[in-house]
Amino acid sequence: RRQCNALDGVVVPSTAMRDRLADYGVTAPMHVLPTGIPVSRFTGGDGAAFRERHGIAPERPVALFVGRVAHEKNIEFLIDAVATARGSVPDILLLVTGEGPASESLKAHVAAQGLANNVQFLGYLDRRHELPGCYAAADVFMFASRTETQGLVLLEAMAAGLPVIALSAMGTTDILGAGRGCIVPPDDTAAFGHMLAHFFNHRPV
Repeated sequence: RRQCNALDGVVVPSTAMRDRLADYGVTAPMHVLPTGIPVSRFTGGDGAAFRERHGIAPERPVALFVGRVAHEKNIEFLIDAVATARGSVPDILLLVTGEGPASESLKAHVAAQGLANNVQFLGYLDRRHELPGCYAAADVFMFASRTETQGLVLLEAMAAGLPVIALSAMGTTDILGAGRGCIVPPDDTAAFGHMLAHFFNHRPV
């Protein structure tokens, strides 16, 4: 009975959501209970086969975004960071995986930036059969959303063994801690892009 009482109140997925609800005036007890993921689902993907299917050279440096292609995901920020990184990593490729209302405007932004050879939109990938291979095909995961309640795709990427370069904001802060395989640049596209380039220029070969 005491164990049940300990969970009375509001369950939230991250400390950021707990703090935000407190700011809104919620006074009920709040318990942080992060959403779990099936870790084994994101391991063992065939990255080489995925690259071959999508015409990506085995040695090409690949960054990955997975998520809803919507403006609140701040994908334009990632595209601009790739534009910066391209200065020292000319063949860098950003894979944008997912669907959403921002697709056409982001494709137009890519064209305007002259990044048609550096950004590829993959659309929706089946989570069980295609996405594990996509994670395995990438060298690093990128994320710049400032409005996440938790950021489960960061956990998916980490489960797949990918290093993460991401902004720490709202719910992602609980995940992006020291020693967890992540790099947290300043909230600035140039700084993010330079960090991305540094990652590729100094990764083990």
